[in-house]
Amino acid sequence: MRFTKEIVLDQPIERVRVLTSDPAHLHRWQPDLVSITQHGEMPGAEGSTATLTYRRFTLEETVLAANAHERISRYETRGMVHTIANRYSVLDGRRTLLVCENEFELSGLLRLGRRVLEKSLREQVERNVENFKKFIDAG
Repeated sequence: MRFTKEIVLDQPIERVRVLTSDPAHLHRWQPDLVSITQHGEMPGAEGSTATLTYRRFTLEETVLAANAHERISRYETRGMVHTIANRYSVLDGRRTLLVCENEFELSGLLRLGRRVLEKSLREQVERNVENFKKFIDAG
């Protein structure tokens, strides 16, 4: 399953970069996040890995790309791989466009309940993007 969510952030791109460069802020827009365990010295940098523990599951994150205009991460758990490409662009001096491209690959038992699970996963991503907007817009 693939889908894209676009949203306008009411902060300049430089401020968005600062706020998104530190993985410690994740809990601000992902309320189910319990802990993050970084596996290296450069959290959030390209090639870095981390374990994200949520209330009901754990994800292994690998940052595939991290630069001024995009961040691409792969999240893995049993039966699912979720790749997210967040791309940022300047709209004007005050606002930033976020294009969030998502791809889910399901396998094993999760594939059996694909239709129901895909709807739930999409809703969760959209909720996280809306929470992210609230966090960024608060500055």
